Amino acid sequence: MRKFLLISTLVVLAVFATACGGDDNTNNEGGMELEIGAQTYTDPKILAQMVKAVVEEETDHTVNITEDIQASPQIIQALDQGEFDIATLYSGEVYNNHFDEDKVEFTTDPDETIAQAQELFGEKFGIKWYDTLGFQNKYGIAVKDSFAEENGIETISDLEEHADELVIGTDTSWVERENDGYRAFQEAYGYEFKDVKGMEVSLMYEGVENGELDVITAYTVDPQILELDMRILEDDGDFFPPYSASLVSREDLVSENEEINEVLESFVGTIDEETMTGLIYEVDIEGKSPEEVAIGYLEENGFLE
Repeated sequence: MRKFLLISTLVVLAVFATACGGDDNTNNEGGMELEIGAQTYTDPKILAQMVKAVVEEETDHTVNITEDIQASPQIIQALDQGEFDIATLYSGEVYNNHFDEDKVEFTTDPDETIAQAQELFGEKFGIKWYDTLGFQNKYGIAVKDSFAEENGIETISDLEEHADELVIGTDTSWVERENDGYRAFQEAYGYEFKDVKGMEVSLMYEGVENGELDVITAYTVDPQILELDMRILEDDGDFFPPYSASLVSREDLVSENEEINEVLESFVGTIDEETMTGLIYEVDIEGKSPEEVAIGYLEENGFLE
């Protein structure tokens, strides 16, 4: 009996020690192991690699990256619960049902939108929302140049005459979003397409190439727009909100670790849309890895020696 109690006690102590050790997210150098979450899009993957490289260069911390998170609410939940420390989010997220309607005022002004995101996500989720990196990656409705020219289409409203014959491809989140998704689009523009197909972003462009899709919800920094001779139509109904890209972090993390805050602040205003489109082109079209492209950019622009 004594032997059994002794063994049981040792097992409990071992489990307790393991549990305590599991909560300690320090690395061998005494720094922390930070977790970055990145969605399925190419730009968050590139940005995650940039942040990882500079954090590990400038601090004692190490960084792990989890890619291909399917939707922004998962990123936000993981930040809120401490599973992620850093991520990239876009200012238009403030309109996606995270807050009571009376707290959010819809606007197409980029500065006002990001100010609301900074205030509201900070209050509710404890997220530090940095000023924009310098580019937007907002939704747009895109068609082939040839189709637009043949039918005199310049604006989203111009599509109404042809919509009942057109199939639109979109990322799955746009189909489900309420304030700026397909349902709201129908109400704003007063028409619907023949069919709507939700899919991975890369598959949308394949669908355009093989003729399965006539219209897509593109992103304004997608290099495939130029590669496939497409154009983004004018949003004459001012439907799509601004989507200014920003780094975000847990407020408690950066308030207690100024060196991490300084790294994240150093990226503010440094990447415009033309630059990001070029970086995405290197990954999506030329086949380079996000890490390779990120390191190249950082070295060329003085972030890394």
